[in-house]
Amino acid sequence: MKTTTTSFSNPDCLIIGAGIFGLWAARHAIKRGESVQVVEKAHVGNGASGGFLGSLMPHEPVRWNEKKQMQFEALDCLSNCIAKLEEDTGFDCGYRRCGRIMPLRHEKMDFHVKERLEGMKTLWQGRYSLAKYNQIGEDIIHDGKLVGLPKGWVNTEIAAYGVTYDNFSARVNPRSYLEALAAYVRAHAEINEGVEVSAIDAKNCKANLADGTSISAGRIIVANGYQAYDLLSQIDARYKTQTILGQGVKGQAVLVEYNHNDTLPIVYDDGVYIVPHAGNRVAIGSTSNKIWSGEKEFDENDMSFYQRGITAVPALKDAPIIEKWAGVRPRNVIPEPLTGKVLSASISGRLDDYETIYAAIGGFKIGMGIAHMDNLQP
Repeated sequence: MKTTTTSFSNPDCLIIGAGIFGLWAARHAIKRGESVQVVEKAHVGNGASGGFLGSLMPHEPVRWNEKKQMQFEALDCLSNCIAKLEEDTGFDCGYRRCGRIMPLRHEKMDFHVKERLEGMKTLWQGRYSLAKYNQIGEDIIHDGKLVGLPKGWVNTEIAAYGVTYDNFSARVNPRSYLEALAAYVRAHAEINEGVEVSAIDAKNCKANLADGTSISAGRIIVANGYQAYDLLSQIDARYKTQTILGQGVKGQAVLVEYNHNDTLPIVYDDGVYIVPHAGNRVAIGSTSNKIWSGEKEFDENDMSFYQRGITAVPALKDAPIIEKWAGVRPRNVIPEPLTGKVLSASISGRLDDYETIYAAIGGFKIGMGIAHMDNLQP
């Protein structure tokens, strides 16, 4: 890791933050022929992108809006974007469109299921399917192939009214994904780790560093997660007429070892994600704590998500925990002008009052699935 700064080039594009948004922004800029430099306060994947959950789940096909349409389009094209990244780098990102099971705990959920089944027909454009199964033992078909569920992968007691299954949901290994992106960027540009930006001189398109030096650039993209809020507040940053406001929300997850053949679907229940990964790994998460301390300190007293996870998937009850993760995700909290309703959609584009300053801050819980969208063209 580089910990000092002495001299820098004057790139066409300077990107602050080497997480999933910053590295995708760098890849797109490189593809457009821009000279690129990425600066990162700590190291690649130090923030929320560096976990291991990797769940890529679509919004339910009801009460559709611009945010849900954007996420649908992003998830729809992600497989091709990752395939091209893997082709360019030779890395495996651990991506698989694995599908998702959601247990139906209550009879009243039947109305919501019917609503989703009807909405899926048009909103998912016939490209993906959602189905209801009255019993877990019924044959679940994923893209023409039978999905065989081992005993205990879904708790029959919590699925008293069956399950829904969609073949749209997917998973990716976040760390492998970041490694591939970083390898591509390093092959064509600079990533300088251990470099902290203390302020942005928006008028002169310059990043002032904590060591007293500065970097001038043709344009600057701020993509350093929840820390972007403080940085952007210094220049009264606005996006689509609204002041950029947000907070860091802490999440936790655990990784367990469980022998499987990597054909299993995600299970989502009671706010918990159970995500099977290659290499006999399964991730269970996560929490959403607005009040927190210790960005990366795992709170052993906040393990209820794990208990809910092994209740949903009893097969994991005795699976050893091999890693615990904690990190802080950005959540945009911009009030809607007319209603005052807080919006948590992603921010990706040029700031209103500055020709050369851009922001890329992920939508809460969906950042991993939308970061590849190219919305930061100069």
